[in-house]
Amino acid sequence: MSEKEKLKNMDPNRNAHEKLSFSGISDLPDIVISTGHMTWNETGTWRYMKPRYRNLVSPCVVGCPNGQDVEAWIRLISEGRYDEALEKNMEESPIPGVCGRACFHPCEKSCNRAQFDRSVSINNLERFLSDHGTRKVPKVAAATAKSVAVVGSGPAGLACAYHLRRMGHAVTIYEAAKEPGGVLRYGIPDYRLPRDMLAEEIDVLKKMGVEIQCGVRVGTDVTWKDMERFDRVFLGTGVHVSRALGISGEDAQGVMSGLNLLKKVASGEDVELGERVLVIGGGNTAIDAARTAMRLDAKVTILYRRSREEMPAHDDEVTAAEAEGVVFQMLAAPSKVVTENNRVRALECVKVKLGQPDESGRRRPIVIEGSNFTVPCDTVVTAVGELADFSFLPDGLKVENGAIVVDDSLKTSNERYFAGGDVVEQPHTIVNALAAGKRAAIGIDCSLRGGSFEEALANITLATGPALSMRQYLAYREHKKIEEKVPVVNEICEYETLNMDYFEQSERVRKAVVGLTERMQTMPASAPNRFKEVELGLTEEQAAKAADRCFHCGRCIECDNCYIFCPDASVMPKTDEFGYAIDDYHCKGCGVCVHECPRNAMEMVRE
Repeated sequence: MSEKEKLKNMDPNRNAHEKLSFSGISDLPDIVISTGHMTWNETGTWRYMKPRYRNLVSPCVVGCPNGQDVEAWIRLISEGRYDEALEKNMEESPIPGVCGRACFHPCEKSCNRAQFDRSVSINNLERFLSDHGTRKVPKVAAATAKSVAVVGSGPAGLACAYHLRRMGHAVTIYEAAKEPGGVLRYGIPDYRLPRDMLAEEIDVLKKMGVEIQCGVRVGTDVTWKDMERFDRVFLGTGVHVSRALGISGEDAQGVMSGLNLLKKVASGEDVELGERVLVIGGGNTAIDAARTAMRLDAKVTILYRRSREEMPAHDDEVTAAEAEGVVFQMLAAPSKVVTENNRVRALECVKVKLGQPDESGRRRPIVIEGSNFTVPCDTVVTAVGELADFSFLPDGLKVENGAIVVDDSLKTSNERYFAGGDVVEQPHTIVNALAAGKRAAIGIDCSLRGGSFEEALANITLATGPALSMRQYLAYREHKKIEEKVPVVNEICEYETLNMDYFEQSERVRKAVVGLTERMQTMPASAPNRFKEVELGLTEEQAAKAADRCFHCGRCIECDNCYIFCPDASVMPKTDEFGYAIDDYHCKGCGVCVHECPRNAMEMVRE
C-alpha cells in the first residue's frame, strides 16, 4: 500500500483529543488540540484556478537600450558569484568596464525602486562586477566561412564585431586612428575611463580572433573595391566633425573644437591653452573639455545660451565640474571672436532670455538687443554639437538629415552594407551604440544565413522593445529553445503589481571619489593614464548592500512567502533545484501565495 493510500485509510480521529492544562492558571479551561492531520482531505478537487510561478521582464532590462539582464547579474553579485555575474553581463556587451564608468545608466530611470525611495545603483554594480569578476574569453561558434568588415572601433563597431565573432564569422575591424576604441579612447577623458581598462576589454575581442587594423582609413588606405572581399560591411565611424559657431573670427588661432582638444590630450600631445579658457556649449563634450582644461592648469568658464535646467550634459558631470572650479555663465551666447594678429584675445557675447520650447523641447534662447559684453580669453573651445563625415562613403548609400538611412535591421540602401551608432538616427550615447552594434550583428547574421530578421525579432524582442536579447538569438539561430524552469511572460513587471509591504526604504550606497587636490594632479603627456580616475569602485560590502536593494521585479528569489502563507501546506521547496513545487492534491486555489508574493513572480491561471 502506498503512503498516500495509507493516509487515506487512516482514522482521522485516532489520538485526536489530548487535553493540555496551563499550570498556575486555574480560570482557563482545558484546551483540546488535535494531533491528527488533514492530508486525507484532497482539497485540490475544489479548485478551478491554480497558482503558477512565472518570470516577467524587470523594467531595468527594457530600460537598458542594450537589453542587459540586469536583475540576473545583480542576483549573482548578491550571492558572491562575481565571475558568473560578469559572464552573464557579457552575453549582451563586450565592454562592462566601460559601461560601468561612462554609461549614463538609463536603466536606473526605469528601476521600480525609484518610485519607492531611490533607484538601485545599477551602474556602480556593473563597474563592480567588471572590477571583481574574471574576464573570460566567450565561446566562439564553429567557423561559418563568412567574413565581415567593421569600419570604426567605437562602441558600435566593437559590439558588432564581438557578437558576429561569437557566431563564428570572421571579422576584421578597420580603425583610422593609431589605437582602437574610437570615442571611448579619444573622446572620453581618462579621469572617467582609464585607458588600460579599455585596452583590457578590447583585448578580449583579439583573443576571440577579431582582427583589428589601426591607422587604416577605409576609402583611401583601403579602397571600397578592396572591401568587396568581405561578405558584409558594418559602418560605425561615429561623429567627429564639430559644428561651427557661425560667427566671425572662429578660424583664428586659439579656437579649437572640444573633440580636437580631447583627442590631442588622449593622443599624448602637449596642448598649450593659456591661462583663460572659454568653453562654448552645454553638452557632455563641453563638460569633458572644461574638466580637461582645468587639469591643464587653465581657468575655465563654460558659456551656455540656456539655463542649467536645459543643459543636455549629465547632471553628475556638471556637478563634478562645478566642484573642480569650472565657472558657468548661463544665458549668454557668443557673437564674435575678438582677435589680435589672428590670435584670440577675447570673446564678444550677448545676453539671452528664454522663450517658448523649440523642436528639442527646451526653451528657445532669444537675444536681448544691446546686451553685448566681452570676456577676455586665451583659448576658445567650441562644443555645440558633432556631425558625421560621410565624404568617404561608397557611392549609392542613402543619407538624409545628417544620418545614413537604414531599415529595422540597420541595413542601408545597399544590402551589403549595414550601419549603426552615431552615424544613424538615434541618441548619441554609448549604450545606444552598443545596442545598434548588436542589432546590426543580428541583421548581418540573418542576411548571411538567409534567415528572416522579422521572425528573429518576434523571438528576441524584450517586452515592447526596442531592446533585444542576444542570449535568446543565439538559441533561436540554432533552433533551440532556452530551457526555463518556469514560464517566461514577455511583459514588464510594473511597480503597482509589487507587494510593497515586504520592502523597507534604504539609502543608495554612495560611491567614493578622489579628493579635489589629488584628482587635479596630472601625469606627463606620454603616460598611459594622464589623469587620475575620479570615481572609485564599490567595496564588496558596499556592493552587497547595493545588490540587496534590488526588488528582483517579476522574478522568484526563494523568499519563502508562498511556502509560509499557504494554508494547505501545498507549497513545497524543491530539494534538488531552485524554486518550489505546488501539491496539486491539496492546493485549493485560494490564491494566498500569489497575493503575498512580493515580486509578482506568481499568477493564478485557469485549470
